Amino acid sequence: MPLKHANSDTAGDAVGPAEAYDWFAKTLHWGMAAALLGLGLLGYYMSGQPFSLRTFKLFDLHKSLGLIMLGLAALRLLRRWQKGAPEPLTQDAKAWELLLARIVHLALYVLMFAVPILGWIGASASGLPMTWFGLANIPSVTPADKEVQDWAFLLHEWGVWLLLACVGLHAAGALKRHFMLKDETLVRMLPFGWALAARLRR
Repeated sequence: MPLKHANSDTAGDAVGPAEAYDWFAKTLHWGMAAALLGLGLLGYYMSGQPFSLRTFKLFDLHKSLGLIMLGLAALRLLRRWQKGAPEPLTQDAKAWELLLARIVHLALYVLMFAVPILGWIGASASGLPMTWFGLANIPSVTPADKEVQDWAFLLHEWGVWLLLACVGLHAAGALKRHFMLKDETLVRMLPFGWALAARLRR
Protein backbone atom coordinates (compact mmCIF):
# COMPACT_ATOMS: atom_id res chain seq x y z
CA MET A 1 0.00 0.00 0.00
CA PRO A 2 1.44 3.42 -0.91
CA LEU A 3 2.09 5.92 1.83
CA LYS A 4 -0.38 8.75 2.03
CA HIS A 5 0.58 12.38 1.87
CA ALA A 6 -1.10 13.64 5.03
CA ASN A 7 -1.71 17.11 3.60
CA SER A 8 -2.95 15.94 0.21
CA ASP A 9 -6.51 16.32 -0.99
CA THR A 10 -6.31 12.79 -2.39
CA ALA A 11 -5.98 10.22 0.37
CA GLY A 12 -4.09 7.70 -1.75
CA ASP A 13 -1.47 9.99 -3.24
CA ALA A 14 2.03 8.50 -3.05
CA VAL A 15 4.66 10.60 -1.39
CA GLY A 16 8.24 11.03 -2.53
CA PRO A 17 11.40 11.45 -0.47
CA ALA A 18 11.62 15.21 -1.11
CA GLU A 19 9.80 15.77 2.20
CA ALA A 20 12.27 13.66 4.20
CA TYR A 21 14.72 15.10 6.71
CA ASP A 22 18.25 15.44 5.38
CA TRP A 23 21.03 13.02 6.29
CA PHE A 24 22.48 15.39 8.91
CA ALA A 25 19.18 15.67 10.80
CA LYS A 26 18.68 11.91 10.62
CA THR A 27 22.20 11.22 11.90
CA LEU A 28 21.71 13.57 14.84
CA HIS A 29 18.26 12.17 15.61
CA TRP A 30 19.20 8.48 15.67
CA GLY A 31 22.69 9.04 17.06
CA MET A 32 21.33 10.99 20.01
CA ALA A 33 18.59 8.40 20.56
CA ALA A 34 21.19 5.62 20.74
CA ALA A 35 23.47 7.71 22.97
CA LEU A 36 20.58 8.51 25.32
CA LEU A 37 19.79 4.82 25.72
CA GLY A 38 23.45 4.02 26.34
CA LEU A 39 23.86 6.82 28.88
CA GLY A 40 20.69 5.75 30.67
CA LEU A 41 21.86 2.15 30.95
CA LEU A 42 25.34 3.23 32.05
CA GLY A 43 23.90 5.59 34.67
CA TYR A 44 21.59 2.89 36.02
CA TYR A 45 24.42 0.37 36.21
CA MET A 46 27.03 2.59 37.82
CA SER A 47 24.64 4.02 40.43
CA GLY A 48 24.30 0.54 41.91
CA GLN A 49 28.04 -0.11 42.16
CA PRO A 50 30.11 0.30 45.35
CA PHE A 51 32.44 3.27 45.31
CA SER A 52 35.81 2.26 43.85
CA LEU A 53 38.33 3.42 41.29
CA ARG A 54 36.44 1.47 38.63
CA THR A 55 33.15 3.16 39.60
CA PHE A 56 34.85 6.56 39.58
CA LYS A 57 36.05 5.88 36.02
CA LEU A 58 32.52 4.90 35.01
CA PHE A 59 31.21 8.17 36.42
CA ASP A 60 33.94 10.03 34.54
CA LEU A 61 32.92 8.25 31.32
CA HIS A 62 29.27 9.14 31.98
CA LYS A 63 30.17 12.81 32.46
CA SER A 64 32.27 12.86 29.29
CA LEU A 65 29.51 11.32 27.20
CA GLY A 66 26.96 13.63 28.83
CA LEU A 67 28.93 16.68 27.71
CA ILE A 68 28.98 15.31 24.17
CA MET A 69 25.20 14.92 24.37
CA LEU A 70 24.91 18.52 25.52
CA GLY A 71 27.02 19.67 22.58
CA LEU A 72 24.94 17.61 20.15
CA ALA A 73 21.74 19.08 21.60
CA ALA A 74 23.11 22.57 20.99
CA LEU A 75 24.11 21.59 17.45
CA ARG A 76 20.68 20.14 16.81
CA LEU A 77 18.92 23.26 18.05
CA LEU A 78 21.20 25.49 15.96
CA ARG A 79 20.62 23.33 12.89
CA ARG A 80 16.86 23.46 13.37
CA TRP A 81 16.98 27.23 13.80
CA GLN A 82 19.01 27.64 10.61
CA LYS A 83 17.38 25.04 8.34
CA GLY A 84 13.96 24.49 9.88
CA ALA A 85 12.16 21.17 9.47
CA PRO A 86 9.47 19.67 7.23
CA GLU A 87 5.97 20.80 8.12
CA PRO A 88 4.24 18.48 10.63
CA LEU A 89 1.58 16.24 9.13
CA THR A 90 -1.90 16.83 10.47
CA GLN A 91 -4.43 14.89 8.39
CA ASP A 92 -6.53 12.43 10.42
CA ALA A 93 -4.85 13.56 13.66
CA LYS A 94 -7.06 14.74 16.53
CA ALA A 95 -6.51 18.18 18.05
CA TRP A 96 -5.39 16.74 21.38
CA GLU A 97 -2.87 14.50 19.60
CA LEU A 98 -1.35 17.47 17.80
CA LEU A 99 -1.18 19.42 21.06
CA LEU A 100 0.41 16.48 22.88
CA ALA A 101 2.95 16.10 20.06
CA ARG A 102 3.95 19.76 20.36
CA ILE A 103 4.27 19.51 24.15
CA VAL A 104 6.36 16.34 23.95
CA HIS A 105 8.60 17.83 21.25
CA LEU A 106 9.20 20.95 23.33
CA ALA A 107 9.83 18.85 26.45
CA LEU A 108 12.40 16.78 24.56
CA TYR A 109 14.38 19.87 23.62
CA VAL A 110 14.21 21.31 27.16
CA LEU A 111 15.25 18.01 28.75
CA MET A 112 18.09 17.43 26.27
CA PHE A 113 19.69 20.50 27.84
CA ALA A 114 18.39 20.30 31.41
CA VAL A 115 19.42 16.70 32.13
CA PRO A 116 23.16 17.00 31.30
CA ILE A 117 23.36 20.47 32.88
CA LEU A 118 21.87 19.15 36.13
CA GLY A 119 24.36 16.29 36.03
CA TRP A 120 27.19 18.76 35.53
CA ILE A 121 25.99 20.84 38.48
CA GLY A 122 25.75 17.75 40.70
CA ALA A 123 29.19 16.52 39.70
CA SER A 124 30.66 19.97 40.30
CA ALA A 125 29.00 20.20 43.73
CA SER A 126 30.55 16.87 44.72
CA GLY A 127 33.97 18.53 44.77
CA LEU A 128 35.56 15.59 42.96
CA PRO A 129 37.82 16.23 39.96
CA MET A 130 36.25 15.80 36.54
CA THR A 131 37.97 15.04 33.26
CA TRP A 132 36.79 14.68 29.68
CA PHE A 133 37.95 11.15 28.76
CA GLY A 134 41.08 11.85 30.81
CA LEU A 135 42.25 14.34 28.18
CA ALA A 136 41.21 17.63 29.76
CA ASN A 137 39.76 18.90 33.00
CA ILE A 138 36.04 19.69 33.07
CA PRO A 139 35.49 23.02 34.85
CA SER A 140 33.21 23.11 37.87
CA VAL A 141 30.11 25.26 37.54
CA THR A 142 29.40 25.50 41.27
CA PRO A 143 31.40 25.19 44.52
CA ALA A 144 31.38 21.94 46.49
CA ASP A 145 28.09 21.70 48.38
CA LYS A 146 26.48 18.46 49.56
CA GLU A 147 22.94 19.85 49.51
CA VAL A 148 23.32 21.22 45.99
CA GLN A 149 24.83 17.91 44.90
CA ASP A 150 21.93 15.89 46.31
CA TRP A 151 19.26 18.12 44.76
CA ALA A 152 21.00 18.33 41.39
CA PHE A 153 21.43 14.57 41.13
CA LEU A 154 17.84 13.96 42.24
CA LEU A 155 16.53 16.34 39.57
CA HIS A 156 18.96 14.79 37.08
CA GLU A 157 17.50 11.34 37.78
CA TRP A 158 13.90 12.57 37.52
CA GLY A 159 14.81 14.36 34.31
CA VAL A 160 16.21 11.15 32.82
CA TRP A 161 12.99 9.25 33.53
CA LEU A 162 10.89 12.10 32.17
CA LEU A 163 13.09 12.26 29.07
CA LEU A 164 12.71 8.53 28.50
CA ALA A 165 8.94 8.85 28.92
CA CYS A 166 8.86 11.63 26.32
CA VAL A 167 10.96 9.53 23.95
CA GLY A 168 8.48 6.68 24.42
CA LEU A 169 5.51 8.94 23.64
CA HIS A 170 7.35 10.39 20.64
CA ALA A 171 8.07 6.90 19.29
CA ALA A 172 4.52 5.69 19.97
CA GLY A 173 3.09 8.64 18.07
CA ALA A 174 5.35 8.02 15.07
CA LEU A 175 4.48 4.31 15.03
CA LYS A 176 0.76 5.07 15.20
CA ARG A 177 1.05 7.43 12.24
CA HIS A 178 2.99 4.78 10.31
CA PHE A 179 0.94 1.66 10.95
CA MET A 180 -2.55 3.05 11.61
CA LEU A 181 -2.80 6.28 9.61
CA LYS A 182 -0.21 5.09 7.07
CA ASP A 183 1.36 8.48 6.44
CA GLU A 184 5.04 9.36 6.02
CA THR A 185 5.72 10.87 9.49
CA LEU A 186 8.07 8.04 10.50
CA VAL A 187 9.40 7.27 7.03
CA ARG A 188 10.90 10.69 6.41
CA MET A 189 13.12 10.29 9.50
CA LEU A 190 14.16 6.68 8.87
CA PRO A 191 17.82 6.23 7.81
CA PHE A 192 16.78 4.32 4.68
CA GLY A 193 13.36 5.89 4.41
CA TRP A 194 11.14 4.50 1.73
CA ALA A 195 12.86 1.17 1.11
CA LEU A 196 12.88 0.32 4.83
CA ALA A 197 9.24 1.37 5.21
CA ALA A 198 8.18 -0.97 2.43
CA ARG A 199 9.88 -3.89 4.20
CA LEU A 200 8.28 -2.97 7.55
CA ARG A 201 4.83 -3.21 6.01
CA ARG A 202 5.35 -6.64 4.42
